[in-house]
Amino acid sequence: MTRSLLTPDWRVNLANYDALYVGFSGGLDSTVLLHAVATDPALAPKLHAVHVHHGLSEHATAWQAHCQQFCEALGVPLIVHRVNFDSQANIEEGARIARYQVFSELLSSKDGLLLAHHQDDQAETLLLQLLRGSGIDGLASMPASKALAKGKLFRPFLQQSRQMLEAYAREHQLTWVEDESNQNSMFSRNHLRHHIMPLLQEKWPEAATNLARSASHCQQAKLNLGTLANLDCETLFTQKDRLDLSCLKSLEHARLTNVLRVWLQANKVRLPSTNILNRIISELILAREDATPVVQWEEVMLRRYQQTLFILHNKSLSSSSSLEWSVFPAPLQLNSDLEYLQASSATEGLKIPPGSKVTIRFREGGELFSWRGQTKQLKKLWQEWQVPPWQRDVTPLLYIDNNLAAVVGHAISDSYFCREADNIYCVEWVFAKS
Repeated sequence: MTRSLLTPDWRVNLANYDALYVGFSGGLDSTVLLHAVATDPALAPKLHAVHVHHGLSEHATAWQAHCQQFCEALGVPLIVHRVNFDSQANIEEGARIARYQVFSELLSSKDGLLLAHHQDDQAETLLLQLLRGSGIDGLASMPASKALAKGKLFRPFLQQSRQMLEAYAREHQLTWVEDESNQNSMFSRNHLRHHIMPLLQEKWPEAATNLARSASHCQQAKLNLGTLANLDCETLFTQKDRLDLSCLKSLEHARLTNVLRVWLQANKVRLPSTNILNRIISELILAREDATPVVQWEEVMLRRYQQTLFILHNKSLSSSSSLEWSVFPAPLQLNSDLEYLQASSATEGLKIPPGSKVTIRFREGGELFSWRGQTKQLKKLWQEWQVPPWQRDVTPLLYIDNNLAAVVGHAISDSYFCREADNIYCVEWVFAKS
């Protein structure tokens, strides 16, 4: 009889979560995972299966029907999501992104997502990353657990071989679907699986096990590099989307690159190429004091203001001439569908008399603002507040009955600041997740 594929440590860990979702394609791996969790009395009541219908195969609807029948037999609720994506681009990557978007939207803070990646998958991932010339982050391959959206992602089979999963499926007489695309050697992973790994294992039978072990060593090295980055830059996460450069210029190139890598990853930015990382160092960090450099890749832009590096997303900055906030205090969407203003009741803050006309404008030049007992040009205040130049034209200015009452995110005019009264609000400029 095959031993349980869920170790005692995994069962104890997963039991701490309110809901468990298994990514269920209907293939062998996810079928074994779903069955292993569903037959565990402590975990079964928390369990849901999630099937993502990509529509890429003519058999996709039949696979969905199989998943529904299998879940009904196990007594497991099934959630089905149909997704659309650009199949003309990288199909593997597009399908993966679509799946993870579905998973992310399901998870709450005490929920876990279980995926059936196993030891052979880990070995293939390491080889693919090596062939791409990846750094330590790529070579770390897939972690056994990590944060995902509000919840946690788990891969409880990373220490199990594909052969173990096949033996479990035979013993329990499980049925599964075969995705014909898994035989298509045009896909890099399939080419490795069907042509390269058999040759490696012919010479080195423990190749998959040893490659997966190397990935674990790289994961430990990645953690150590994160610790080193925090030691090299104590203010690394003081403000997540900006980086104080004062402690970086004395670092040698490799350690400076490491700090940048850790900082970008913390902001969920896909790491750029080595060439772009070198440009960030030479054109941004080491540039002359009065320079206003920019380095951009994909949808990300890095800019420097004084001794601070800022992350900007190309979609995130927009401006408009004037917007009437007629639905105040309900949220007001700005030009971009990723930006909005929200107002919440407060004990101190912006006083808005009933019946007032609230308008949002953006800088035109010459604005005056009453703040801390003085009336100053807004231009001077921008400098005093050390607001980067590119943010000044897009920062919302809140007017009450045509009087400048607040520079959102920075200050409230003396004339409209109040404590412990009715109709007091805190107004925030919010960027939604794209």
